[in-house]
Amino acid sequence: MAFSANSSSGPSPEINVTPLIDVLLVLLIIFMVIGPALPHGLESSIPQTSAGAAVEPPVMVRVLAGPLGSGPLYRIGGQDAAYAEIRPRLAELFAARAGRSEDRALFIEADRSLSYQEVARVAGEARAAGAGSVGLVGSSVP
Repeated sequence: MAFSANSSSGPSPEINVTPLIDVLLVLLIIFMVIGPALPHGLESSIPQTSAGAAVEPPVMVRVLAGPLGSGPLYRIGGQDAAYAEIRPRLAELFAARAGRSEDRALFIEADRSLSYQEVARVAGEARAAGAGSVGLVGSSVP
């Protein structure tokens, strides 16, 4: 109830905030008690590898722009290769790896001056050779 020093007999236009403050204090106490009991962080687990299983690095195929007027040059794992050799060499590499698709990952790095068609042809050959996943890597060569 609000009291005023005025001697008017009508209702007072002042708002009584005492019940509002009481409710806010009760809510504050509830949240202070419940807050520390809530779990913190996320439940996560790190994947474990067996000690005997070695993770194979992915195969890297570089597609380089050849001399003017000639086709692109190909490198599989640092060794030069012709286009006709891409599928057999990749099939040989993937056959030596385990059956998991993570071990049969392939990355293609291409010069920026080449057309996408050249890169897509290499990706198609890799899929035909048994690549589990094919990724494109941005070339550091301008």
